Amino acid sequence: MRSLSFGLVVLGLVGCGHLSSPGHDQEKAKIYLQIATDQLNEREYAKAIEATQQAIDLDPKLPSAYNHLALIYMETKRYEKSEQAFKTALELQADYPEVYNNLGVLYNRQEKFQEAVGFFEKALASEKYVTPENALTNMGYAYYKLGEIAKSKAYHQKALDLVPQFCLASKNMGDVYAKEKNFGKASEYFQRALTHCPLYQESQYKLGLVLMKMGQKKVAKAQLEKLVEKHKAGPYVERSSEVLKYLR
Repeated sequence: MRSLSFGLVVLGLVGCGHLSSPGHDQEKAKIYLQIATDQLNEREYAKAIEATQQAIDLDPKLPSAYNHLALIYMETKRYEKSEQAFKTALELQADYPEVYNNLGVLYNRQEKFQEAVGFFEKALASEKYVTPENALTNMGYAYYKLGEIAKSKAYHQKALDLVPQFCLASKNMGDVYAKEKNFGKASEYFQRALTHCPLYQESQYKLGLVLMKMGQKKVAKAQLEKLVEKHKAGPYVERSSEVLKYLR
């Protein structure tokens, strides 16, 4: 319903010839960008690109529109176009920490972890950055993939110090401890992620796995059965079902 109401507002604005000044074009661009945000959240990628492009047509110097376009391209694995759009956003606004973080995520997804670290550092260096826990967690993940476990722990812990309920940081910390075969600590962090985000399938699945490794097969079985029953479908439901065959 939100997208429909935004669409009606846009149609009303476009139909009024006296609202064609640059200021009104900028306002219309922001409305289109909100529509695109809703569509991206709904994974309506083609529509999101179209709405974002309409925003850019109205306000070609709107950095957030290029950032948003880059996010859509990243989600659809058009990485070259994504990088280009992120860099256009930075040309328009050099101090844009969210874009630096997003560029780092783009490099993480392409397994260019060392390059990603540099962008997270740029994001964290900005005084404008209001969500540093994101770059800290992403930096921690990059170091985890690079095999630098101590650094990975340090950055994830900094994120959790800022936002103790940050589920991704807790889940990632669970992964770090699981890699070290410290399954007790891993289970604590996976459980912490689940406490704050009860629908977090990955954390519940991985909690079940580490409980198995700790010899707590009945508890692990209960966790995985709960996941399958609650979600019915999803990336970790099939995996949980396979593990449950082993536990029966």
